[in-house]
Amino acid sequence: MLKTLIYMLSYHPDEFGLIPDNNEFFKIKEIFQALNFTKKFKKLNLNILKQLFSYYYRDFFEFLETSNLVKPKEKRFTPPFKISLTQVYNFKKLWTFVKPRLWYQLCLDEKWSPKEGLFPVFTEKELAENWAKAKGALLIEVLPYKFFEDIEIYQFGEKVLLLSYLHHNFLKGPSIDQKFIRKYLPQQKPAERPDPIIPFNQTAFNQENYQTDQDLPFRKLTHGKKKEKPWKKYQKKKARLRENLE
Repeated sequence: MLKTLIYMLSYHPDEFGLIPDNNEFFKIKEIFQALNFTKKFKKLNLNILKQLFSYYYRDFFEFLETSNLVKPKEKRFTPPFKISLTQVYNFKKLWTFVKPRLWYQLCLDEKWSPKEGLFPVFTEKELAENWAKAKGALLIEVLPYKFFEDIEIYQFGEKVLLLSYLHHNFLKGPSIDQKFIRKYLPQQKPAERPDPIIPFNQTAFNQENYQTDQDLPFRKLTHGKKKEKPWKKYQKKKARLRENLE
């Protein structure tokens, strides 16, 4: 495990599609997803990986537990560097992954720029497919010969390129039809309206629900005494007569 992580984060993160931020940190969730691509660590879960970075491998990696970021203490990879359009033409096809809602937005608005950082594209289709499955996204083909002149391109290793924006003109993906909308863009059910609150009407309550004593049915008050049954009354009377005779 340690050798794999050192190779992955210190030497060749581009082989696994991992891209560091401006401070050279990697997201631990993406590291976990990249390890799943190798199919070597089936029993590994995210909590165990956090424990490895925070305690067992702390001599080799810097782990920010609050933000779940990992950085190798010894960096051997070359950071991304800018390249020209003519250099990109050496790649006939590229691939990337796009969430269904973003693909729908690209088809409507044509252009989309990430809020932070750059958008990754890959030189290997299999690597892009792995990330598409991990992210729950669509596999999209990228056509370099249709890039615009104002686009900024950075190369990271041998398998990753970073673009400043995406445009529908140089992307090739599924068509937006009714089948796509039903599958990926389900209509949200309208929120159920609560029942209206009926204000309390004191006058209506007094007139309709309140009854006077005269309207109530007659009921004899017994003050908690039960009515004596006739046969018991007769037995008591007979016993008193017998006592008097004696």
